[in-house]
Amino acid sequence: MKQDCKTKYPILLAHGLAAPDSGVRHPPWGRVPQLLRDRGAVVYMGGQDAWGSIENGAARLEQVLYRMLQEQDCSRVNIIAHSKGGLEARYLISTLGHGRHVASLTMLSTPNRGSRVAEMLLYARPAVALWARGNDAFWARYGDACPDSLRAGEQLTPAYLARFNRENPDAACVYYQSWGARLGRAHTDGAMLLTRGLFYPAHGDSDGLVTPASARWGRWRGTLEGVSHRQIVDVPRRDTAAFSPPRFFVQLVRELAEMGF
Repeated sequence: MKQDCKTKYPILLAHGLAAPDSGVRHPPWGRVPQLLRDRGAVVYMGGQDAWGSIENGAARLEQVLYRMLQEQDCSRVNIIAHSKGGLEARYLISTLGHGRHVASLTMLSTPNRGSRVAEMLLYARPAVALWARGNDAFWARYGDACPDSLRAGEQLTPAYLARFNRENPDAACVYYQSWGARLGRAHTDGAMLLTRGLFYPAHGDSDGLVTPASARWGRWRGTLEGVSHRQIVDVPRRDTAAFSPPRFFVQLVRELAEMGF
């Protein structure tokens, strides 16, 4: 087996909202963790709550970070984050002061400038608050330590992220890069096509939840065309003519290794 994904520093995968690492039918990252391990990478999972706040998720990442530093006898890690996981990683680096422990942060469809989907859903706040209580109760039974669905949604609005960005500036010692994604008209992800269609007039074209403009941060690597918010991290566990998650992640991690990370 090839060892082309053997990086200098271990990799921490930080999942997004509503996508815990275990205990669900379609966990995030799909085939990716085992594929990278088979090709030489050391991979840890973030283990954040499915519906926790940014602060809660960052605290969980901090625990995993300490474990990685100890178990791998390393000084730094690479973080690859999807969606809200990228915000939690940025909070870990900036507010929690772990820039010296993070070599690189790669963000995939992270709403760095917020999502109008979250903003517009919160207009129906009484109904959303009722749903949030039920959702929190469900996830408290199925693995979340501190579910807070309403807070999690509020933290994805453009207004909240404008303040978050001021309070969490980039660390000079960390390499930041990002990708966005955009659905094609013939895409097979029905759920993401529905959310894009519902919110297109106010939101613009997106991967179903996050626009490329919001995802852009650090070194911008571009927009993946014909890719949904879930497909970018291989939730469906299948390739399409437009995109192969395993191929994308192998190339991503190869580049990190070649850059000395």
